Amino acid sequence: MFGMSKKITPSSLVSSSTAIKGKVHSDDEIYVDGRIDGDVTAKILIVGINGYIKSDRIEVEKAVIYGSIDGNISAASVYLGQTARINGNILHGDISVENGAYINGDLKQRRD
Repeated sequence: MFGMSKKITPSSLVSSSTAIKGKVHSDDEIYVDGRIDGDVTAKILIVGINGYIKSDRIEVEKAVIYGSIDGNISAASVYLGQTARINGNILHGDISVENGAYINGDLKQRRD
């Protein structure tokens, strides 16, 4: 999944023409190619290259980020693609960062 080589069919899709203001929760996957202004909780969060999230709190099991996030992320597993732009702290278990990804914040490993 992290290399995005498989076709993903998320249970929830925020398309590029969609903006959501408020808390977003899913027990499955959320794919964001639009904008979310609010806290996000999900099993898997995928932020496409055009996706943007502004949030005080993002809590997910897996985060795959190619777009932009202004806010803090807490995830067991994090993958940041080369186009990822993060302004916030990342609390993570496993983390993988491609060359070119931008992080303006602290990285801290979870001790689960």
